[in-house]
Parts: sequence; C-alpha cells; structure tokens
Amino acid sequence: MPLYAPAVTALADRLAARTLELVDIPSQSGHEAAIRERVLGLVPHGWTAEYAGDEAFLYVSPRRKGFPLIVLAAHYDTVPAQGNLPGRVSDGEVHGLGASDMKGGLAVALELARGLDLASAACDVALLLFGREELPAEHNPLPALFAGSAAIHETTLAVVLEPTDLELQSGCLGNVVARLTFHGTSGHSARPWLADSALERAVRGLVPILELEPRMAVVGGLEFREVVSVTRLDAGIADNVIPGEATATLNLRYPPDREPADAEAYLAGLVPDGATLEILSNGAPARVVTDAPAVRALQAAGDLVVRPKQAWTNVADFTARGLDAVNFGPGHTAFAHHADERVAIGSLVRAHEVLERFLTSPIREDGG
Repeated sequence: MPLYAPAVTALADRLAARTLELVDIPSQSGHEAAIRERVLGLVPHGWTAEYAGDEAFLYVSPRRKGFPLIVLAAHYDTVPAQGNLPGRVSDGEVHGLGASDMKGGLAVALELARGLDLASAACDVALLLFGREELPAEHNPLPALFAGSAAIHETTLAVVLEPTDLELQSGCLGNVVARLTFHGTSGHSARPWLADSALERAVRGLVPILELEPRMAVVGGLEFREVVSVTRLDAGIADNVIPGEATATLNLRYPPDREPADAEAYLAGLVPDGATLEILSNGAPARVVTDAPAVRALQAAGDLVVRPKQAWTNVADFTARGLDAVNFGPGHTAFAHHADERVAIGSLVRAHEVLERFLTSPIREDGG
C-alpha cells in the first residue's frame, strides 16, 4: 500500500461527503436561503466576517503583518434542476445538480479552510462565499461587496473555484445578453397573405447570425473564441394567429480584446433591417493574468496547464478593480449545467492538494 494512502482516502471520503451534502441542498439562484445558512455555518471558528451583505460574505483568517491575502471564492447557487436531485455517489464520482458548477469547488474551499494549519500557512486566507452567480449581471452581489469591504481590496490573488478541469484558466469572456425583436403585422392564419409574419422575418433574419463563425482572439498569449448564440425564440399569441412580433434572445461571448461598448456596437451591427435590439445585460471580460508571482506559484504548486476561461466568471469583478484573479477548480466543464452533472472524487482531492501546497508555500518573485 502506498505511503499516506489512508490519509488520502480519508480526504477523498470527506470531500465526496461534503460535496454530496451541498448538492442535496436545493439552491437555485434566487432561492439560496438553505444553502447559505449551511455554508456559513461551516466557516472555521475564529475567522472574521469582514463583510456580510446581500448574498455575499467575506470571512478572513486572523491577519498577520506582511503576509499576502489569498481569496478562495465560490458561489453556492445553481441553475434550475433537471431531474438531478438528490445527488448520488457512483463509480468514483459525485453526481447531481451543481456537482461540477460549483459545489465541488465550494466543498474544496470549505474543507481546505477548515483543515488548514494557519500557523504554517505562507499567506492569510479569505473565503468569499456568494449567491446569484447564475443570474444576469444586474443581480451580481459582488459590486456591493467591493464597495463595502476593505479587506477585499488587499487581495494578492483571488482563486475562483469554477469548473476548469483542474487547469489554471486565466481571464474570462465578456457576456452580453440582448433581445432582438422582429416586427410584422398579425392576421388570421387562414389568410396569411393578409398578414406579415414576424416569425418568418425572424427565421430569415437569424440565419446570418446562426452561420457566424467563431472569432479567434489571442490575449496575453491565450486564445479565446468569440461566439454569438441564439438562446430563445418567442412568437405567437394563439394557434390561429399569424404573429405580428417575434423576439429572439442573443448571447454574445466576447474576449478581453473588446471593451463592453465595442461588444454592444458589434452586436448592433448584426441587426437585420427592420428589427430592433435591446441590451439586457453586459458583463465585462476579465484581464488575463499569468505573470504575477502568486499566479506562477499556483501554477507551480500543481504543474498546472494554463488556458483561457471560455466563459464569464467573477474573476472579472476582481480584475476590473486592479486585483489579480484566476480560475482553478475540480469541476468538469463538459458537465457544467448538464442533466447528469458530476465531478470526479479524484479531482476534488487533486484540487485540495494543489491549493494546500500553494497556501503553505512562500510566494517568491520568480513564482517558485
């Protein structure tokens, strides 16, 4: 039997049990009361609740002069259930709603904080626990936290435990959600020639958007893909009425080489004649951070592959304020928001080990 196998097995059991426990607490965005109460109850004794606001909480370990502050950030909400509650453990994986995005990462952060010997840590640590992450940008609780917390602005590096397949993923895409409305004239379905179907206008007008190829953009040495998707199409008021209005929801994911205003202008340039565009939300992309000493130290702690984050995450809240942040978590990106969402127990252990090594090793200017 390999040396330390019992300890590794105990860690695996603990992380799997905690992940399953969190999965089994329903926590769809906007309905987080039960999970919030449980998660906050797991924060280690002696950590200070430096900020406690509307679905955003920052707990800080006892501060020591001259020690960098590392923030472990995890959201506790999920998308709506898809028949994937309660969860289960099967074939070395925890299955269930949020297992990948991101209750596995949340379990790692909590268990790491609870078991960390702060006296031997090479940094001070904070837990940022928050909800409403799966909702549009206007529901994001972190701007209020940044306005009301002093400690968060002392962050040396924030590690957001989003699903990354155990890669270190830097930056993130911007995220525009917009409503594209096609206008026509309603009429009786028995005499469609007397009407002007907005639905037909939408079908024809959306084809060029659906046929757009991804745009590649290299930022900070990492290649991002810009994509536009049609995520909803709504039309009609009755089965015998030609619709006079049809509405499509567009989702633009844009790399950090665009400013938010540029992204909106680009989307406006795709609007077909006669249609109107309304921007519903716009979450800015995150700055790519790869060369900071703390980032290099995290990479070295696990010999991690560095890739771009092909999604929007809350690293953007940090980098917009001049603070370094990266994504690193145990979740599987392919199973995020999947009906059979899952996370491998081995990935939970690996993430815990890498972060523990990072937090207990001095951060040198050369990243070692």
